[in-house]
Amino acid sequence: MCFLKEDRRGEFTLLQSHGTIRDVIDGLLKTPAPEDPFHVLDLDDVVQKHVNWLRQMPRVKPFYAVKCNDDPYILEALACLGTGFDCASKAEIRKILDLGVEPERIIFAHPVKSKEALQFAKEQRVTRMTFDNELELEKIAQFYPEAELVLRFRHDSSKVLISLGKKFGCDAEEEGLVLIQKAKELGLKIVGVSFHVGCGSNDAECYYEAIRLAKLLFDFGTSAGFQFKLVDLGGGFPGDSDKTIDGYAEVINRALDQFFPSQCGVEVIAEPGRYYAGSAVRLFTTIHGKKFVNAEDGERHVMYYINDGVFGTLFDWVSLRAVHDLARVIPVITSDKQGKPLLKTTIWGPTCDSTDIVCEDVEFPDHDIGEYMLFENIGAYGITFATNFNGFPSPSIRVYVKEQTWATLSNLKSIEWTNKPLEVLETHFQQK
Repeated sequence: MCFLKEDRRGEFTLLQSHGTIRDVIDGLLKTPAPEDPFHVLDLDDVVQKHVNWLRQMPRVKPFYAVKCNDDPYILEALACLGTGFDCASKAEIRKILDLGVEPERIIFAHPVKSKEALQFAKEQRVTRMTFDNELELEKIAQFYPEAELVLRFRHDSSKVLISLGKKFGCDAEEEGLVLIQKAKELGLKIVGVSFHVGCGSNDAECYYEAIRLAKLLFDFGTSAGFQFKLVDLGGGFPGDSDKTIDGYAEVINRALDQFFPSQCGVEVIAEPGRYYAGSAVRLFTTIHGKKFVNAEDGERHVMYYINDGVFGTLFDWVSLRAVHDLARVIPVITSDKQGKPLLKTTIWGPTCDSTDIVCEDVEFPDHDIGEYMLFENIGAYGITFATNFNGFPSPSIRVYVKEQTWATLSNLKSIEWTNKPLEVLETHFQQK
């Protein structure tokens, strides 16, 4: 594996530092604001998220969801740390393999795949993949009959940002049993089951019932002559700085102990994306315009026009989360603005589209044209969803990492993946 030594795409700056991320952020806020936005990626945050995952759920191997944020620094850091990878396309698989990651550390977790993608996975010896319907089984039987299949069933959380069950997943207790029988008839090999409760779940308890349903499918698979050995818990784990996975870990550990005790030898994985990337990225925007308007309530409101918005890296952050918690859409009040009078504020993105609105009628301190606005917790799906609508560029990326962390990551790449348990990593990384 070749750890990044230089800027690959012409848009990365590596900020190695002895100081904290807060020191770096405060220092950047004092510099002249550039015309275009930029991200600060805190690689130390990604590392500590991984160590915390291993502490909280030692039996669950994380397979990072590449679609969440495919920044090469994140991918290479996680590869060095020993995670697996959830890939949804031929391009994502190629990207991970190009890092030197072994194919057995990849699960092709898209339930519906093109024949070309199946053939590519076969050529690259990526064997594990999901399915959820009979026609997909027939396609796999034609193009990759040696694949190790993972049956995806539907189990939706009632409190999610995005529900995935309408698109993927079979009914566990009806369709699931039929699909297991069909795979047997086709001579295919099912090795386990998976589910995904939805993106950004706020309901930890839903994992308990999902794991119970997984055990039901395991028992039926055994009766059908299969030897299931894998449970994939999917994603849905929170990743913002004000959220933890403590409650999720408690429910999952309890359910695993009841339905899949450690002595049964079943491998348990999950596909966290937002958990790893969410809090790792901050967005620095610049105010390009400002005007005052007389609102219908008779008050004077201020409107700002910044250089990133919902057609850029704020799409996920604004469009999906605002429905649940309006306060999350407000940029950070930086230390130099603390205690200043608050004004009714609307913030617009840079495009000509009137739906490009970041937040509306919120309380926020007065800012001047040319100053920064700082947003936190935008690492999940920001870059991967971003467009260049109206010709506005995506943010460049500045990667913050402590010098010790950078050196340690570079050294860890020489250690075999299977020899990187929590005990090994804790000797290298101090709690943040």
